[in-house]
Amino acid sequence: MKRNLPVALGAALLLMASQGQAAEYTLQSAFGKTLPILGPGGDRFVETVSLLTDGAVRFTYLGAGELSPPFEILDNVGVGAIDAGWSYAGYASGKAPAAALFGSIPFGPQAMEYVSWVHHGGGLALWREIYAPFNVVPMPCGVIISEAGGWYTKPIETPADLEGLNIRIGGLGGRILAKLGANAMSLPVGEISTSLETGRLDATELSFPMVDVLLGFDQVAKHYYFPGWHQPSGFLEFYMNKDRWEALTDRGRRAIETACADLNLWAIGTAMAGQTEALAKFQANGVDIKRFPDTVIDALRAAADEVYAEGSAADPMFARVMESFRRFSETYQAYAALSRLD
Repeated sequence: MKRNLPVALGAALLLMASQGQAAEYTLQSAFGKTLPILGPGGDRFVETVSLLTDGAVRFTYLGAGELSPPFEILDNVGVGAIDAGWSYAGYASGKAPAAALFGSIPFGPQAMEYVSWVHHGGGLALWREIYAPFNVVPMPCGVIISEAGGWYTKPIETPADLEGLNIRIGGLGGRILAKLGANAMSLPVGEISTSLETGRLDATELSFPMVDVLLGFDQVAKHYYFPGWHQPSGFLEFYMNKDRWEALTDRGRRAIETACADLNLWAIGTAMAGQTEALAKFQANGVDIKRFPDTVIDALRAAADEVYAEGSAADPMFARVMESFRRFSETYQAYAALSRLD
């Protein structure tokens, strides 16, 4: 079938790499190439790796579904049917619950703290330990800035307004909202607007304004809430089949790591600079852009604490990751508090 490359092809690429020959690797994305940040970010990564290796390491960048459905990329890379994936760690949470914490941490870190923890606070070692059973080597490769809190067809003024609400949201955010009586569900992106219009959904979250503006949510939902408590920042992830990774030269591995570090900074800057125009379009179309009331945020935060406690009790790795982040955050926030001007 289209979604699976022959393992023999992967073995041939591995042999070429081990002999120092230039080889072209498959990079399957979980995202559409037309999406802001996500689409051009993949192109930038591929170009940077090729440039840094003088073409010795090349990736063929494939958009969502071209070889593998998003939720199957991890397994296909692990068995060597695809060489590398560009995805979102939350997609792996069904196989490894702690993986969700490397996609985003609700009520957790902003972008710079998240990057600092992963690279300088022990996060990356835990992430790679989580993915080791899948035979892949992961790393952050593109930072997602804070998302919007979501689109609602009616105002949310108290926590009680969330009870019985049908909302498209997944992962830890969905579990947190469920604590407050909401019905969290997963839907493909292409079905969201119609579901809001027909009443199947009362609310949805997807991304930040410059992505949301492409989907037409402002035509069917007029209440756009902030902050994105469920994802104050997030990571895109690159991972490569472990055998392919280890067969690369030191230069090849360093080039991939450097390309991902470049993409982290590029994604932050590009996204932060690109939101105002989209917000202006929403306002012109009659959208009420506002922050959640403090009482709602407080209730969501308390529900998040419950979800984290339950996750830690159920899964030792989830507990280790939460402990690592919290320990690092205490140190990070102590200096950040001294440095603030307000």
